[in-house]
Amino acid sequence: MTNHKSPIRAIFFDVGDTLVFDNPSQIDRVHIAATACGLDFERARMDAAFRHVEDYALERYVLGETQDDPQVARRCMDILWERFGAAALDDDQWIQLQQAYAAVPYVRELREEIPSLLRALKSEGFQIGVVSDWTIDLETLLTEMGVREHLDALAVSDIVGCTKPDPRIFQEALTQAGVAPEETIHIGDFYELDVVGARAAGMQAALFDWRGRAPNADCPRFTTFAQMLSFVRELYEPNRA
Repeated sequence: MTNHKSPIRAIFFDVGDTLVFDNPSQIDRVHIAATACGLDFERARMDAAFRHVEDYALERYVLGETQDDPQVARRCMDILWERFGAAALDDDQWIQLQQAYAAVPYVRELREEIPSLLRALKSEGFQIGVVSDWTIDLETLLTEMGVREHLDALAVSDIVGCTKPDPRIFQEALTQAGVAPEETIHIGDFYELDVVGARAAGMQAALFDWRGRAPNADCPRFTTFAQMLSFVRELYEPNRA
């Protein structure tokens, strides 16, 4: 049987924890803050416990509630403590932890393989876009990182007025790039936001599962960008017509 290649013209990416990551990570900052407050939990055990926090935070996020909401943020920490068998924080401990967490410095960094990846995709004829739940300063950040120059589309939630998985934010990127949904694949790290949202907009989707949490996802899945590039080259070809 002849292998049919879909006429993909554009590849869109999520930003947070896909192209860009926090250093130190959120979980490391929580551990640093907890230690500073005398809540010394073993760091090696926090990854498994933090999955339950992420699951809850994602559930609330899809409903329009973020960790900027004090109730959501506190419940996230209560879930973490519960996984360690610890008592819930009292009000004074919670305030102290919030202050300690806010005081932990961090920077946002571009994954080291991204510049060469974007150059390779552009050289092969693909259009590149970003679809991200982010504040209005994302364009400045991506410009400073040398990413903006590679982009044909940039759809940011604070500008578009909706967040993933709402298909409208994906449709905005499609309009900017001048491509049809069926000609586009979106790649991100959260199934419920990136894959569900892209499919709702009529696009194809793949999961950058660097956490290794979705081995049975019903979509193309990879854990490194080298795998992603091989995937694109093997299954698709840019439609230059």
